[in-house]
Amino acid sequence: MVSVVAGKGEIRVSIPTAGMPRGAADALLGWLRAEVVARQSQLTEDKAWILAEDVKADWWEQNKTRFPLKKAR
Repeated sequence: MVSVVAGKGEIRVSIPTAGMPRGAADALLGWLRAEVVARQSQLTEDKAWILAEDVKADWWEQNKTRFPLKKAR
């Protein structure tokens, strides 16, 4: 059974791991950490959009040889 204890400035959650698939706890903790960081972020929507476009452009530069494009006729 999941137990939750709310205290001053924190919440403690206890989750039984019996029967939990390998890596599930790490995935859950990773999501929770990302959520905390996102909520504390002061990144604006416009700056997030620019950052996302930069990341995609960098990824494409590093990986474009893996996806050869057909030339237009």
